[in-house]
Amino acid sequence: MKQGWLWIFPGIGALLLAGAVAVQVNRLSHQDSLTAAEGWVAHVVQGCPTIEFSTVDGQSVQFRGGVCSSPPAYDVGERVRVLYPAASPASARLDSFTENWFVSLVLGGIGSVFLLIGLVFVLPPLLSGFRARDLAVTGEAVFAVPVDVQRNTSYSVNGQHPWRIIAQWQNPATGKVHLFRSDNLWFDPSRFVAEQKQIRVLIDPQKPKRYSMDVSFLPEVAD
Repeated sequence: MKQGWLWIFPGIGALLLAGAVAVQVNRLSHQDSLTAAEGWVAHVVQGCPTIEFSTVDGQSVQFRGGVCSSPPAYDVGERVRVLYPAASPASARLDSFTENWFVSLVLGGIGSVFLLIGLVFVLPPLLSGFRARDLAVTGEAVFAVPVDVQRNTSYSVNGQHPWRIIAQWQNPATGKVHLFRSDNLWFDPSRFVAEQKQIRVLIDPQKPKRYSMDVSFLPEVAD
């Protein structure tokens, strides 16, 4: 099964996180140019506050808060801090944690979920590839006996669970038995494994738990 499309998830996550950072950078870069004023909540409709304040030259301005909530976050008559550009008071906004961070937190939260979900799927095979290439140069080849083919029920893509080959090898130096598991395989390899008396495994001599099973005897999956 081709899994290249799974990179869409971390890609979207990274873009959303970058957007969250960009929103905050833009907000902070313009913060010093804004004028502060004290306003008050004129009324609240369906959790959305309308704020009224006076500019330094006495102009009365009303604007609607950018974030609505249920129950309402503000009471009518409540005093609030307002920030506005001197040239355009109607573009005022509330100076509160929710108003300042809401967009960034939403983008960042959704982005983090996409990024984590994506990395759960794409990171293991990526690291496995790095490990296999390293062990191809530095590893020691041992020959393990295939003992089983199992479904990896802890992992699924589109509702499908992959297969893994299980093989065991007894270390002649220590007498200990080591179990090796192949990377996830997206077809049942049982018929091909049955033809193998031994399967080549590359291990780190200093750390046998770091290994890479050679499954080059299996046919390639068609697109």
